Amino acid sequence: MKIIIHSIVFVMCVFANTEINKDDINGIWEIPEEVEGFISIGEIFTQGDVAYAYSFAYAKKVGDGLVPRVLSDENKNANNLKDKIFLSNLEFNGKKWVNGRIYNPNNNKIYYAEAHLSQDKNTLFIKVSIDSFGIIGVTLEWHRIHDTRYIPPNHDEIMMIDKLKGIGK
Repeated sequence: MKIIIHSIVFVMCVFANTEINKDDINGIWEIPEEVEGFISIGEIFTQGDVAYAYSFAYAKKVGDGLVPRVLSDENKNANNLKDKIFLSNLEFNGKKWVNGRIYNPNNNKIYYAEAHLSQDKNTLFIKVSIDSFGIIGVTLEWHRIHDTRYIPPNHDEIMMIDKLKGIGK
């Protein structure tokens, strides 16, 4: 009997800790780039019931750590994206974020996006697709950053990419 009670309490604790709310997506995230080892550092924040993301710093993974990197002229696309919103209109439906749009600076296209968090809330899975049903696409994996070196700018300094304005309204 004691084992059954302990098992029930354990299961209740597990499920109690996995509840997700709309603000759990907020924070600083490591966003992998196409070049191995390079990442963007971005912030996701919510306004009302909608989440947005922008990048504000760049790094290279070295072992288990991150080393800041300076962008050169070869990194024109990343430079053009700095401090601009590239992920927008993510609406929380009680379980995950849906109806979003994500901009790819490498091909200047906008895709559909939806996201969900891992149980520990430190990994964000973003499904990027060319169709609104999410059938044709890829899933990106972002990791939460707890490193205090990366401090996002004030939200007043962030600019919305013109192509994303008005999409999904």
